[in-house]
Amino acid sequence: MSTLISSTTHEQLPIIVVGAGTAGLSCAKTLQEAGKKVLILEARSRIGGRIHSTQQHVAFDLGASWIHGIEENPIWDITQQNHINTTVFNYIDSDFYHADGRIFSELEQQTVVQYLERIEQGFSTSQAANAALALEEILIQLQAPNNSFTKSQLDDLARIYFERFANDPFATTLTQLSTHFADYEGYFSGDEVIFPAGYSQVIDVLAKDLEISCNVQIQQIIRHAEYVELINQHGHAYQAKQVIVTVPLGVLKKNVIDFQPDLPQSLQQTIAQYGFGSFNKVFIELEHALPLHKNSLQEQKSIFYFHDQVCYNLLDLFFVYQKPVYLLLFGGPQSEWIDQATDEAVWQLIRSSLVDNFADIPTQPKTLHITRWGSDPYSYGSFSFPMPEHNASLSQTFQQSIDQQLYFAGEHCQHSFAGTVHGAYISGQETAQLLLQDLVD
Repeated sequence: MSTLISSTTHEQLPIIVVGAGTAGLSCAKTLQEAGKKVLILEARSRIGGRIHSTQQHVAFDLGASWIHGIEENPIWDITQQNHINTTVFNYIDSDFYHADGRIFSELEQQTVVQYLERIEQGFSTSQAANAALALEEILIQLQAPNNSFTKSQLDDLARIYFERFANDPFATTLTQLSTHFADYEGYFSGDEVIFPAGYSQVIDVLAKDLEISCNVQIQQIIRHAEYVELINQHGHAYQAKQVIVTVPLGVLKKNVIDFQPDLPQSLQQTIAQYGFGSFNKVFIELEHALPLHKNSLQEQKSIFYFHDQVCYNLLDLFFVYQKPVYLLLFGGPQSEWIDQATDEAVWQLIRSSLVDNFADIPTQPKTLHITRWGSDPYSYGSFSFPMPEHNASLSQTFQQSIDQQLYFAGEHCQHSFAGTVHGAYISGQETAQLLLQDLVD
């Protein structure tokens, strides 16, 4: 239980940051480096938010896994400055498999990839609001190359693939996704890398020397004339000069925190209009490796395969763990189902898809790790996404203070890099700078 904060003068009160995820830690560190007294209140029993690395013999990143592009990426800079080991895994460079388990030929792979790239380029100029309508318009306009695929076959594959694309990396469906998704969720250039020993190493660096109280669930935030009061789950009160709320957008959507007075109507509308989806991971370890490799098991391997008109993405992590460990990524409706399903039901779904594509799939995996971020009461989902009517002004609403007392930060507050760890990190820094500037003005 955290100690009740009291003060004889409001000027001596700390700045309180609600949430010890990437945005909260980034914000607090920036403020502390500027000489401000900062306290972080975290609802969970651990820090890191949607970054969570298990340490059961090996590290599994149950939350974020990737640094999405290392060039000029602040998260990459942290790894380099602190000698944190990473390994390249550009999982967008994937092989395609037919529904019967045959790998695409080189010509087939080239044909499909080029067709998908032409479609993706078409989204940027489409006038349709949602990506599903845009896709159908683009398919009508496109001509298929004269080779091993018919126009109908390529179009069907594209529909399945782009529905998968809406699931990952946007955690939604094509009908709920803005046609201009590329404008709102940005990666940096360069290789994508993962952490053999876990992403939480970055969290540990950010949290160093910060004052953090865990197991403090803030249920009410009350703005008074000269200070802000926060009430936790036990009715204990904290007082602050300013408060930065860095809880996930899903928590704001669920109205877990009661704001008094109510948040401005413009901010309430922004919270409602923002997309926030479920995205889950399933790690499976098998007794024997799947027949995916032509050469060495040490090569990174990512494949797309198909089952019941659904595209699955299977990532082979043998080169990381030195044993047959695989990762499947689920977003949108499948992920929402996983949020409520049993481990056995999830495994049977995966197994049925594997059986149709590969031989000798065991009845049970050796180990199984399943995330359920959508049913997590401290996140209610995984990350934000742009809905059909999304526009830049929505994120700008989050980037303004309320009476220079209440501020917001998080991946959902960052226009260019929403849905990413680096977006959360940058948002935390930007919000801290806004607060510091308000103190000067």
